[in-house]
Amino acid sequence: MDNIPTETSFFRDLQVFEALRQSIFPELLRRHRLDRQLNLWSAACSSGQEAYSLAILLRDYFPLLAQNWTLNFLASDVSETMLAKARSGIYDDLEVHRRLPPKFLRRYFHQEGSQWVVSDEIRLMVQFQQIDLLQPLPPLPTMDVIFLRNLLIYFDRPTQAEILNKMRQVLAPDGYLLLGATETPLRCDTRFKPVAVDRAVFFQIRPPDDAAGGRSRHTGS
Repeated sequence: MDNIPTETSFFRDLQVFEALRQSIFPELLRRHRLDRQLNLWSAACSSGQEAYSLAILLRDYFPLLAQNWTLNFLASDVSETMLAKARSGIYDDLEVHRRLPPKFLRRYFHQEGSQWVVSDEIRLMVQFQQIDLLQPLPPLPTMDVIFLRNLLIYFDRPTQAEILNKMRQVLAPDGYLLLGATETPLRCDTRFKPVAVDRAVFFQIRPPDDAAGGRSRHTGS
């Protein structure tokens, strides 16, 4: 997996983050209002922009999470080089000005010379760990949301099925799997079903009595 391209950016595919902000995270907060715990996994985090985008989204729009909730936010990659960059939280002008909203740049970064550094309050929300998805997974909590965007396209169908099976093992029964815009698990794992959330598509584990093919629904409708 070390030769997989590392294309990424802050807030890539804005409709995904809008769906998370308007529908997915409010639903999860309602669902977990008693246990007050949220488990997230960015399973191919590259140099960290996706993970930090999600952390910024949560901190900015759901500030109560920082008070009396337990947020377990894992970001993993196979490349230690990418993880070292992610842990540092240091990015250049091109990286922060590509898609990052200016209000978030002002609020959650500070400039050091020609580079921009993620604030500690955001950086410390994320735990970075080396995980090779082609190997057995380490012990993980049951995940409410798994982000696995733009990785499956680089593998053949048997390998895709292997990776998706691992995602299914750790995804909560009513949790959400997010893939890239051109990716779908349905060609190699029909145990997932698509779920339309606003203008984005997520995937959930199909209940045992759900007929193959499934139906989409709008969260919060």
